[in-house]
Amino acid sequence: MFRSIKIFINKLKTNYKIFKNILLIRKIKPKYIFFSENKNYQKFSYLLIETIIKKYPKEVYYVSSELDDTFENSDVINFFIGKGFLLNIFFLLVRANNMFLTTTDLDNNAIKKTNNVDKYIYYFHGAVSTTKVYTATAFDNYDIILCNGDYQINEIRKRESIKKIKKKKLIKTGYFYFDYLTQRINKQIVPNEILIAPSWNYNQKNFINENIKEIIQSVLNQGYIVNFRPHPETFKRSITTINNIKQRFSNESFFLDDKPENINSMENARCLITDNSGIAIEFVLLFKKPVLYFEDSDKIHNIDFSDYSELVSMDKKVKEIFGYTFKKENIKDLDVLINKSISEFVNKETEINNFVDENFYNFGSTIKNFNDIMNNEF
Repeated sequence: MFRSIKIFINKLKTNYKIFKNILLIRKIKPKYIFFSENKNYQKFSYLLIETIIKKYPKEVYYVSSELDDTFENSDVINFFIGKGFLLNIFFLLVRANNMFLTTTDLDNNAIKKTNNVDKYIYYFHGAVSTTKVYTATAFDNYDIILCNGDYQINEIRKRESIKKIKKKKLIKTGYFYFDYLTQRINKQIVPNEILIAPSWNYNQKNFINENIKEIIQSVLNQGYIVNFRPHPETFKRSITTINNIKQRFSNESFFLDDKPENINSMENARCLITDNSGIAIEFVLLFKKPVLYFEDSDKIHNIDFSDYSELVSMDKKVKEIFGYTFKKENIKDLDVLINKSISEFVNKETEINNFVDENFYNFGSTIKNFNDIMNNEF
């Protein structure tokens, strides 16, 4: 009982400290706040923050729900606010000029808007389209969205027109994470693994729940090393499933990747097997290696997806132009498809480069472009 009381007292002390920090931020009203759900998302804000602090050192506050998610730069001020009611209080009380988030459905769930924040700004943590894997209302309540390419602007404007909602300011920045990866890729690595990366899906009948063990076993049977990297949401919501898979293959050439950074996983992989994960776009377009898509399950989180039937999503475009598909009956012959995809992908570089230039803004220069935008917008 004494131990329980001690834990309770320590929790009260922690919550009191967090609440004091919330009041401090409210008093200061920072010029820039970046909110992070956890350390898995920091890589998507990295270049943005590094650019801003060059002009405004000590004016960026990095606020996270995870204790060990801190931005390692002395010009950034880190705050831990936890989850649950303290997270709700933070968003109700916060004051800021510019609040940057990569969390969807602002004001529809726990994260509420307040008039004390001048601009709520969304930046993407995926190169996917806005029309399919996000909820219908995912971006409705943002003031500004930093867009990867024309495809996202067309999709967002289409929804605004259909639903008669207020137009947001859409800025042509490009996808910052492309440049983050490009700066860090080690092209000298000789890959020797197969990366299996399931997406996270609301639907219980999906890749990770239905067929993943059979797919992993098929790849292992061919002598490949398997690197299994579930989506961060799967770790939050389906940890029992992940632990079962880990235990099932504990004596094999199988590795569970739970690191926040995914660069090494993509560098070390000869090819990627997924269902609908956005990592497929980065793997094809940046690492220029093949993706095998399992086709027996789909991922549609937008109840209004049919409204966009005339728009081809970026996810589908990459899959149809560069992807290889297989179904349940093909799992036993995966080695044939893996070898075929690797041999055919050797000569795709020019085609991939042209695709990136045609579909994404400012590839290789997102930060230079954003630096110019800051003078006018933020």
